[in-house]
Parts: sequence; C-alpha cells; structure tokens
Amino acid sequence: MQSKSNLLFITEVALFVALSVILKFFAISAWGQGGDISLQMVPTMIMALRYGYKGGLTTGLLFGLIQLLLGAYIVHPVQAVLDYPMAFMLVGYTAIVAGPFQKALSQRTFGKASLYLTLGGLFGGTLRFLAHFASAIIFFGSYAPKGENVWLYSFVYNVSYVLPSTVVSIVAVALIVRLYPNLVRVQ
Repeated sequence: MQSKSNLLFITEVALFVALSVILKFFAISAWGQGGDISLQMVPTMIMALRYGYKGGLTTGLLFGLIQLLLGAYIVHPVQAVLDYPMAFMLVGYTAIVAGPFQKALSQRTFGKASLYLTLGGLFGGTLRFLAHFASAIIFFGSYAPKGENVWLYSFVYNVSYVLPSTVVSIVAVALIVRLYPNLVRVQ
C-alpha cells in the first residue's frame, strides 16, 4: 500500500510541476528584465495544502529547476539558485497552514479554509519575494537608476510582480477549493 501511495504522490508532483510550466507560458510580463504576473504558484500552493511541506517544497523546487532548464536569465550561479529553485521552493511553505486548512475543509467551513489558504499563501509568497529581493540587491543593483537606493529599487521591482502573482494565485486556489474541494483535500 505504501508503494501505491508513493506512486500517487510522485505522479501528482509531476503533473503539478507540468501544470506550473504550462501556466508560466500564460504570464503577463511585468518588466523587461524578468518578473511575470502569473498563476504559476497555484500548483505548488495546492500541493502544499494537500501534502504539507513534502508536497509543496518538492513541487516548487522541481518547478524552479525546470525553469532553469527552459532558459532562465542567469548572471551568477547563486543568483540562479535564489531566483529559480529557491524562490519557488519557498512557495511550498504555504504548507505552514496545511493541518488547520485540511481540518476546516473536512468540516466544510470554507470561510476558515479560505482564511488559512490566504495566510499560508501570503507566507509562501512573501518568502518567494525575499529570495528575489535578495537576488536583486546582490546581483541586479546596477539596474537601479543612478542615485536611487538599491534596496528600494529591489523592493519596488520585485513587489510589483510577486504581490499580484501571490494575490491572483490565492484567489485561484480559493475558487478551486470552493468548486472542487476534492482536488485539495487529503484523500
């Protein structure tokens, strides 16, 4: 029975990573140097809520690694790690609320489930933001307009696409929870 469970988990991770890759192609480019507004965090958030840290971190990490393979913008190996596998793996920390979220879902208290989803999604999105923020300060400070504070430039640049992506992803997952709760429920 354990091998069947592992096979199901591996299959779902693969499908949700593939879905993230597909969603990446429907992104709205926020800036010329990178940074898209998209729903690519939705599959990682769902896996985090469904399987906890194991599902969220694994899905996010694999998606970030695949982004590297599909043509990432790289100026330094550390920047590549921060902006891709690390940033998207951190979205998996949406799992911080997986237990209470699943309990609310099983009790059919969708308001509570939405609250936990929002808190977890904001947590995972904030961690992703921090990875991009650090990368921008360290490796992309030269893009800041002359005389502008690099920290402020990095903050504004990254919040301008990570925050909208986080919000639309939370809304999308909330709709999925409402319409298809079994997709997010632990089976």
